[in-house]
Amino acid sequence: MKIAIISTIENYSWAGTEEVWALFAKQALSNGHDVMLAAHHKVAGSDNVKMLVQAGLKVVQRHPFRPMRIYLAKEKFSTEMKALIDFKADVVLINSGSLFDVINLPYVYRVCNLIKAPKVFFCHFVAETLIPTNYKQLQSFFSTMDSVLFVSEHNKNLAERQLAMKFKNAAVIANGSKQVLTEPISWPDGDTINFAIVARLEIMWKGHDVLLETLSKPVWRNRKWQLNIYGEGPDIDYIKDLIAFYGLGDKVFLKGYVYDIKQVWANNHAMLLPTRGEGMPLAVIEAMMCGRPVITTDAGGNLEILETGVNGWVADAATSLSFGKILEQAWRVLPEWKNIGIAAHVRALKLVKDDPAGRLIQLLQRITSPNN
Repeated sequence: MKIAIISTIENYSWAGTEEVWALFAKQALSNGHDVMLAAHHKVAGSDNVKMLVQAGLKVVQRHPFRPMRIYLAKEKFSTEMKALIDFKADVVLINSGSLFDVINLPYVYRVCNLIKAPKVFFCHFVAETLIPTNYKQLQSFFSTMDSVLFVSEHNKNLAERQLAMKFKNAAVIANGSKQVLTEPISWPDGDTINFAIVARLEIMWKGHDVLLETLSKPVWRNRKWQLNIYGEGPDIDYIKDLIAFYGLGDKVFLKGYVYDIKQVWANNHAMLLPTRGEGMPLAVIEAMMCGRPVITTDAGGNLEILETGVNGWVADAATSLSFGKILEQAWRVLPEWKNIGIAAHVRALKLVKDDPAGRLIQLLQRITSPNN
């Protein structure tokens, strides 16, 4: 097959959504398929894409322009997107951060309409607070898709409710960890419990503010713990200010971005993530793969992979009250955390065995089959 992948993320060089298509592209290339990526220039220039180029990936870079400059818009489209059309793909995979990305990117929306090949929309994020105001336009767009994919049942059901429509040939392909470990990483030594939050520094979705408020409560002041914050993002200064505001400078530390996730979990006991919205969070799955319990919230697919008290804990909502209750519940069974982490590892292995990349290739092959 000739497979075109359109990535919709803007202004980031990489994100969890990109891990998904990258694993798929790697497997597709190794199976002999011809793959072209159209992506924002920051993604196209990333080290991850450079490695895939060595494996045979073709790349078209997207340079955003100002819509009011119509003549430049046409020029930009012809010089940057023409190669994608000339590729003559058998199928197009639109890898989207949310339901709305393509609508919000006119030049991507236009090329999607111009390419006449079958199209598959892969949506990685749907949230209660991300409500469409143009749902009629979205209904029209999705009616042109040959299949719509989601990373969790939660996201699929919520999207159908938000758009008041049933998607044609909808399916769920849950994420799997790119790290596959036959055994959990050794449990860290020491009396101090090291919590970690591994997420981009974006308060609106990842809930660092809720977490810091929770840990500032008197009940946590005299307990032996440390919080390590991993990641980069636009809210780093606000997070620093919150740490100072709550007087947590002796217990909370910013660690930046760490490429090797095994290094993160070699030094931490549990993942804390009071998230307000998710698809199927890769950071959670990676923590589970490393044998670490996850304490998170009922967002995205978390309840589809975590069972409270069995392989992690899930709070009802991303509030200090709700998250504080579930964190307290977990703390009371601290001696059981290692075994709960082992159960989490087993669950993460099952997600990998489901072979998400292989399932996606099979779906694209069915769609392009003459008998379809």
